[in-house]
Amino acid sequence: MTETTGGQRVAGALEACGVTTVFGIPGIHNLDIYEALAASSVRHVTARHEQGAGFMADGYARSTGETGVAIVISGPGLTNILTPMAQALHDSVPMLVISSQIPSSFLGKGAGFLHELKNSTTVAGSCAKESRTISSPCDIGPAIAAGLRLAAEGRPGPVHIEIPMDILAACAPDEIFSTKFTVKPWVPEASSEELDKAAALLRDAEKPLMIAGGGARNAGPRMLALAEKLAAPVIESCAGKGVVDENHPLCLGARSHFDPVRKRMAEADVILAVGTELSPTDLWEQPFPAGGTLIQVDLDPANFDRNGYADLGIRGDAAKVAEALLERLAGVEKQTERAGREVAGLISACRNELDALTGMGVDLPRMLELIESIRQALPDDGTLIADMTGPAYVAISEYPARRPRTFLHPVGFGTLGLALPAGIGARIASPDKPFCVLSGDGGFQFTLPELAVAVQEKIPLPVIIWNDGGFGEIRRNETARNFSRLIAVDNTPPDLKMLAAAYGAGFSRPAGGKEMVEAICKALEAEGPTLIEFRPAGEPR
Repeated sequence: MTETTGGQRVAGALEACGVTTVFGIPGIHNLDIYEALAASSVRHVTARHEQGAGFMADGYARSTGETGVAIVISGPGLTNILTPMAQALHDSVPMLVISSQIPSSFLGKGAGFLHELKNSTTVAGSCAKESRTISSPCDIGPAIAAGLRLAAEGRPGPVHIEIPMDILAACAPDEIFSTKFTVKPWVPEASSEELDKAAALLRDAEKPLMIAGGGARNAGPRMLALAEKLAAPVIESCAGKGVVDENHPLCLGARSHFDPVRKRMAEADVILAVGTELSPTDLWEQPFPAGGTLIQVDLDPANFDRNGYADLGIRGDAAKVAEALLERLAGVEKQTERAGREVAGLISACRNELDALTGMGVDLPRMLELIESIRQALPDDGTLIADMTGPAYVAISEYPARRPRTFLHPVGFGTLGLALPAGIGARIASPDKPFCVLSGDGGFQFTLPELAVAVQEKIPLPVIIWNDGGFGEIRRNETARNFSRLIAVDNTPPDLKMLAAAYGAGFSRPAGGKEMVEAICKALEAEGPTLIEFRPAGEPR
């Protein structure tokens, strides 16, 4: 009888479960995994920091819907990846994090073993759907399969599995992974009674409204068909941008934080919210303004009373529920022209409020020029991955996404530094699609070393840096609050041209929109990443 080590079981289980790419960093404690990966078909991408590995897995998952996988060591490797895990948990991104652990005989003793962390599963569990320790080599395969399934099942999110060093090195009788494990997630079926009630409410609605969240990204055509059938304007959450083409006459885009749209939400007699928790972040910390009947469709029933209070909660898959509602609404055909005019008027009213709402002041025209340039340069299936930066906050409403998963932004947990590594992960997942990264000079420096990965992997990736010399958003807030003096926001950035040269990346500093379009198009055809620096008006070049 042949035997395999725990490390071989990790690699074998990943292969058997269809995982093709993992992101991580090797260390003494997880070398048994890496030895097995070297002999496997799984591609390993080496990050420069565990936070980068986590964000790469996030970008991989966020752009495709497939679970991203990261491998780190125990102790500092695990704590370094907690921020990406928390971001993934907040934004419902499926991720599996596999970490090593100190030997089983030392667990819980506080003996000072290298990389020892007190209560590591408790720490990781606060940022994950589940965190568990493996106690036998025979449990590794089933645990990885279950972890991949749990990450994608229900409301997606990160799952953490840790394996002690002695378990990774131990041998046990071989297993046939491909015939023992399944990672297909269970999907609940909505009840016919609930669907009938929802269809009746929508059929009789005189002023309906729809909200599309990230959980509706697999239901775009059906959501649009429902909107057209009901003549219902569609609001999108940040994660739901592109579920309905934002150039469609019925689409309000991600504008639930604007007063004219909030007023329209309060006036709706029926709201159909699909795949969204109605997050305060999307509403910019304002309360959900539902005045009529709220129908909420979600895989996670806890969302039915988390922010709004659903009058009718339907637990089910967005696409299946939308299809079932379309069948029940056969024959209903309302005129969309008036609704289209209403949407156009609301968008115009929101744009009039853009400056006052965002507080971008003199920088706003330059930001809009940048956003328009990116949209011109990227094809409809091109993806913009935006960090937490001023232009991205404006882009939430002003960048028209044409398809789902083409505007990716850490709006929930709000992590600085996600965009660059997430862009790398997304581009590795879909090498034939164009991706573009947008970051501020402050956020860019959080994960700047990952630029080396894009160079090493020869990834054509435009990395646009909005360079306002520090933390621009915090600077605006300090100014608005009349600080006696600005503090900790005017931070000298590196010379980006010299930095790009040091890493072996391309560089461009376009003066305006036309040059920006040309720079992005050129960067998409390059043999590696290109830093594209863009500065506010009046800033020295």
